[in-house]
Amino acid sequence: MTPPNNAARRLLALAQRDMTSFRALATHPEVDISATGFFAQQVVEKCLKSVAEYHGIVFRKTHDVDELVDLLLQHDVAMPFPPEQFSHLNPFAVILRYEETPFISMSLKEMSQLVDLAYQWASAVVAK
Repeated sequence: MTPPNNAARRLLALAQRDMTSFRALATHPEVDISATGFFAQQVVEKCLKSVAEYHGIVFRKTHDVDELVDLLLQHDVAMPFPPEQFSHLNPFAVILRYEETPFISMSLKEMSQLVDLAYQWASAVVAK
């Protein structure tokens, strides 16, 4: 079994990989925002899971960032941001990959801010 700190660092490295993909897609004008949003959601999801691993919190396989945030809060993990702000990324995990929808509630700039926020926070926690 992988020790929690090693697993946390591995998840953070995977988040970094997804962040590279997010940034590349965000600068390409022909890429649909649903594809870019998928990678934004993946960064945040892996950052939340990284922090959970660091704290030894067991989580089920899920793409639901709200569920992960709730789990962290139940274990008194402090977050330096409003915990509900990642909710807007949830549809990008599954729904928007398989359905077309004209309504997307965030801009690339907002996605980028959330990605940066989650990654900086998780990096600071896991580096402790």
